[in-house]
Amino acid sequence: MRRLIGVALLVACTAALAQSAETRLFEAIEDGKPLVAEGILSRSKLDVNATNKERETPLHRAVEKGMKELAGMLLRMGARPNARSATGETPLHLAALHPDPAFAEMLLLAGADAKVRNDHGESALHWAALSGNPGTMQKLLARGADANIRDQKGNLPLHGAADGGHDGAARLLLARTSEPRTKNADGLTPGDIARERGYRDLAKLLDNASGAVQTRPTQPALPTSSSPRAVAPPEPAAAPRQGFNTMDIDDPNHPRFHKQ
Repeated sequence: MRRLIGVALLVACTAALAQSAETRLFEAIEDGKPLVAEGILSRSKLDVNATNKERETPLHRAVEKGMKELAGMLLRMGARPNARSATGETPLHLAALHPDPAFAEMLLLAGADAKVRNDHGESALHWAALSGNPGTMQKLLARGADANIRDQKGNLPLHGAADGGHDGAARLLLARTSEPRTKNADGLTPGDIARERGYRDLAKLLDNASGAVQTRPTQPALPTSSSPRAVAPPEPAAAPRQGFNTMDIDDPNHPRFHKQ
């Protein structure tokens, strides 16, 4: 029996040693163990720009998991702030999901491109508007993010703010959106979407908006189509028909989880 136990321990130790430092780093992040991940970084020689099967780097994962200290450590060790996942998301897209603007600020100071778009034509500003994070949006706008950029479905960031019922995000964008009554590929304005989602006051605000003074050409929509994103209202006044978004951004069936 002791011999069998010894053999089992030997096999386990051999398997652990066979794991690369990069694999152990990804596992520590996924398991929600930032201190373990920091220890692996400090004690091991590894590629901080290694990728997982979704072509995400440790920086992507650390930012999405909200591991601020680990993300900063990765950047100091040479992690690329503009690395792209299999569907084109950079760590900045994931930072846009956080209400704490420190994640976006950290990446922008490290050289992240505020204008970069993923394979669906969505900028980090689209994601921040849809998530209702005005603090993060301000950081992006200050670094050149364009409120007039459209995604592949013709949606402005303002469409996303309307879909989520985010008044603060919508007001921030209205001051920078040249045509707030722009229609997307489905023929819906931001006001139409807010109305269908049950946000009547926001719809009225958007319908009556005159738009900012245009200082640059509006970016045309990309030619292909993609699945939209959504953040459904907590308590809609009425059950709306499908609008700009059809599922929550964290839904496991969302296209961003189906990497190529």
